[in-house]
Amino acid sequence: MDPLAVVRTLWRFKAIVLPVVLLTAAAIVFVYQFGPRSYESSVSYALVNPQMPTSNELESSPELRRLNDDNPYLRSADPSLVTNVLVTRLRAAPVSNALEDAGLGEEYTVTPGVGGFIVNITGTGTSPQQSLDTTTTLGAMLEDELLSIQTINGADSRYLFTSLLVAPPEEATEHFSSRLRAVIVVALGGAVLLFGGVSVGRGFESARAGNRVRKATGGLYPASADEGATGGASELKAVDRH
Repeated sequence: MDPLAVVRTLWRFKAIVLPVVLLTAAAIVFVYQFGPRSYESSVSYALVNPQMPTSNELESSPELRRLNDDNPYLRSADPSLVTNVLVTRLRAAPVSNALEDAGLGEEYTVTPGVGGFIVNITGTGTSPQQSLDTTTTLGAMLEDELLSIQTINGADSRYLFTSLLVAPPEEATEHFSSRLRAVIVVALGGAVLLFGGVSVGRGFESARAGNRVRKATGGLYPASADEGATGGASELKAVDRH
């Protein structure tokens, strides 16, 4: 496609092009300035191993032997199993539904950190406060889930992994990619509208040319778009010569 030919075509239909361009530009400015925004805040938790009683402590303190030590995650060969299970539980649909019911952000991420004993949470919201509330709520859910998955057999708190707040959610920052996506969508819509309008304009132009040929020839030639645009002029000259 010849770029100059495209420019000439657009300029020929400037009565259509200019309003569409101005409307698209105004829509882009409006969406960027006043459209929905997305904010993110993050928090990190470390999972701390329980302080297991030593043999001497068990011998000297009979009450320790009576404690329930049946925490299934202490028997796992993979020390990061408790982290992986916790991340999976927080990613489940009931958590997202609970956030929606509470009027919080439904988009969030929960990922394991380096070493297998770190859980990173990022909460999203349409305002900084909603983002912080979402992240804080997810942190509380993490602590509840951590207790729930370890006490299925009634294990005593002495034998449970505990959570340690590493990086609290101090400030929510705007996620600019959300606004950029909206701008791109508007720009693409404007481009489709632009070329659709030009195509319609060319169709009307071809139809008018075909009508002129048909009127000049007394209806001897069909008023198709191709003949009106390409062969109409030569045929008209041939008829005039006769």
